[in-house]
Amino acid sequence: MKVRPALLALAVFGASAAEAQDPDSAALTLADIHSSSKFAGESFQMGRWASDGPVVLYVADDSEADTRQEEPRGATSLVRYNLQTGEESTVVSGERLRAPDTGELIAIENYAFSTDGRRVLIFTDSEPVWRQNTKGYYYIYDLSAGTVTPLSSRESGFQMFAKFSPDGSRVGFVRDRNLFVVDIATRRERQLTFDGSEGQIINGTFDWVYEEEFGLRDGWSWAPDGSRIAFFKLDESSTREFAMADLRNQYPSFQQFRYPKAGESNSDIKVGVLGVDTGSINYIDTGTWASDAGEHEYIARMGWTPDVGDGSRVWLFRLNRNQNQVDLMFADPDTLAPRLILTDSSRTWVDVGSDKLTFLEDGRHFVWMSERDGHNHLYLYNMEGYAQTAITSGPWDVTDFHGVDENSGLAYFTATIDNPLERHVYRIEIPGGAMENSIGPSPERITAGNGSHSVDFSDDLQYYIDTWSSTSTPPVVTLHDESGAVLDTLEANRGLIDLLAQYDLPALEFTTIPGADSTLLNAYLIKPRDFDSTREYPLLLYVYGGPGSQTVIDSWGGTRYLWHALLAEEHGFIVASIDNRGTGGRGKEFKSQTHRRLGQIEAADQIAAAAHLAELPYIDEDRIGIWGWSYGGYMTLMSMLSGEGPETFAVGIAVAPVTDWRLYDTIYTERFMSTPVSNPEGYELGAPLTYADRLREEQSLLIVHGDLDDNVHFQQTLQMVDRLQAANKQFDMMMYPGRNHSIYGDTTRLHLYTLMTDYLVGHLGSGTLD
Repeated sequence: MKVRPALLALAVFGASAAEAQDPDSAALTLADIHSSSKFAGESFQMGRWASDGPVVLYVADDSEADTRQEEPRGATSLVRYNLQTGEESTVVSGERLRAPDTGELIAIENYAFSTDGRRVLIFTDSEPVWRQNTKGYYYIYDLSAGTVTPLSSRESGFQMFAKFSPDGSRVGFVRDRNLFVVDIATRRERQLTFDGSEGQIINGTFDWVYEEEFGLRDGWSWAPDGSRIAFFKLDESSTREFAMADLRNQYPSFQQFRYPKAGESNSDIKVGVLGVDTGSINYIDTGTWASDAGEHEYIARMGWTPDVGDGSRVWLFRLNRNQNQVDLMFADPDTLAPRLILTDSSRTWVDVGSDKLTFLEDGRHFVWMSERDGHNHLYLYNMEGYAQTAITSGPWDVTDFHGVDENSGLAYFTATIDNPLERHVYRIEIPGGAMENSIGPSPERITAGNGSHSVDFSDDLQYYIDTWSSTSTPPVVTLHDESGAVLDTLEANRGLIDLLAQYDLPALEFTTIPGADSTLLNAYLIKPRDFDSTREYPLLLYVYGGPGSQTVIDSWGGTRYLWHALLAEEHGFIVASIDNRGTGGRGKEFKSQTHRRLGQIEAADQIAAAAHLAELPYIDEDRIGIWGWSYGGYMTLMSMLSGEGPETFAVGIAVAPVTDWRLYDTIYTERFMSTPVSNPEGYELGAPLTYADRLREEQSLLIVHGDLDDNVHFQQTLQMVDRLQAANKQFDMMMYPGRNHSIYGDTTRLHLYTLMTDYLVGHLGSGTLD
């Protein structure tokens, strides 16, 4: 096995920690799980694939700090690494990356090469806009001259999403909601759009809800010939602001941002095509802007097609407000007249992930992902929108598409063919493909063993890096060729595996449990190692349960699993999780049953599953609890308070819960619920607020929230608190000042899990075990 020195050092350290552990005293602690890196394990430095061979480029932190700075800052280098041979070479030395405008070494946070490979665009000193650090500063490093040049003046403000033009002569970027371009040779900077402004127009990037729910941040793209730029324009002036107050100082400070709640106005949106030399801007008529807007509400993806014979087209996804119809449209950049290529529709909703559309290099075909036949599958189309063939079919779902090797005619994808609780990679011949040695019309599995595989294919699909794990084994990273053959182990995670072995942790037992309508639901149970079927144990359900999610899956569960194992081993709990109707991996119909009825079906299934487990002789029916975070916090409240929940669950912990979908954002909520006006009953029956007066005196409820949660607002918990108090219901609550939806930082997680552990043990821990 070939391991780079830095990884080897980490692996040895992990092994030493394991060897130092006294096997007779190996007991899980909250501090080890939530306030240390003891169980973090090792991760492989993935990097990016080079243009050929099993080679990646990655950013390495140099060991020596720059002592000339008042606050020493280490150098970061860009390294080329052959995964199979272990050979390394430095492409960009961090010691040469000194910023001329600050005098400091540049920490490489992201990078991109020009097409000719002469220059590298380096991103550094970033800060978050919403979720991710997408604003910062860029520098151009000339590989032959060894010079570092700022892309633009820092005094002018942050830069975002900078990209080389296809010929490498220019760099475009976004600043203050406008597009700019810099000529590298002359260093002349030109502003291309002028109407970007806070609370009004956004050019080349997105508002909060588009980023959160469509995963969109970078909103512009060079045409393949470099003469034009296609970009998103949003007008958020009709959306309403949401304010949060940070009360930790003597006087509060406020955060305000545009957040459209269910049924409210969204930002108008359209796609413009900008002539880089002329400065002309024209817009594609998609019917999604201001007074032109009708049934079409969103544009969820955009880009340029390959050359279709007479140049490239702008392609885009247009959706209606209910998100149950997506139109694939092409627009000629000269005429800008949009042409409908195909429509994908559903009686519920249509997902628009990043791999829904993949163009082939031949310029004549694309692959489309759709659930039209009841399962998520791949279809081959020509560029006119005519279906050529179904690439995959069957009673299983494609979960990730990796691409088509056009030389062999093979498509590679991840799917649930063998088991919806696992993820494996397969390949299949596209009918009519140019195969020399056919593998036949059925998918060929190329990953081995049980568990779940997350893979990263090289651009030419000749190699892939496989991160595999199971419920009993933390991630192991290996290198493979396109047939699945193992070429090398990149990270064995031996230190963590040896450490975990000394704890002899309880295994997950997979099973099925009947839901409210008798549908068999996938589930797992964690029992203490010294389980005795003649005794009675408290039961804790862990729930998420949101549309398309899965908690019952054969993969490493990390700190959540370790905490559940601690509850089982140290406090005598049985922990279970059930994937209710509406979750993923089992086809469109199973996933869609909660449409327009969020919370109702899922809670009924959780209640039914708990009742079923309560009938087991070793479960104490009076000591059943449930907990969850985010959608799982919402499910905790719905399960405790609706239907037979008050008689079923003695304890619940709801972390960052939704309490009324009318308080959540448009794109997510309306995808599954439509608008409050069109579905008032669904919103009322799916709101925990509705059932606040059903909390029984015998039940114990703990609600937890961060007061600067920009996702599920603290407002949600406050309204639940208000409703519970109005009904004279007693409950417990913990608020984390300054914390967002993830509730982390410093010792926050240790405090939170100590609180939850004490709460569960205090309210469920008494009984025959004591």
